[in-house]
Amino acid sequence: MHGSSDRARLWIRVFAAPILLATATIIGLLAALLWGTTGQYVAWVTVGAPVGVVGWVWMRGRSQKNGPILPTIPAK
Repeated sequence: MHGSSDRARLWIRVFAAPILLATATIIGLLAALLWGTTGQYVAWVTVGAPVGVVGWVWMRGRSQKNGPILPTIPAK
C-alpha cells in the first residue's frame, strides 16, 4: 500500500463541493427547460446556489480577524 486511500480522500475533499454545485446547476438549467413553472423555481435556487456559496465564503473570509484574505508580499 502506497497511501492511495489518502489520495482518494484528498481528491474527494477538494472536488466534492464543485462537483455538487455543477451538478445542481445543470439540473436547474434542465428543470427550467423541461418542467415549466415549477422548473423556473428550481432553476432559481440551483443556479443561484454557486453565487450564494461565493458570497458566503467571501463574507466568512472578511469576518475573520486573522488578516486579509490574500497575503501581502513584503517590499524589499
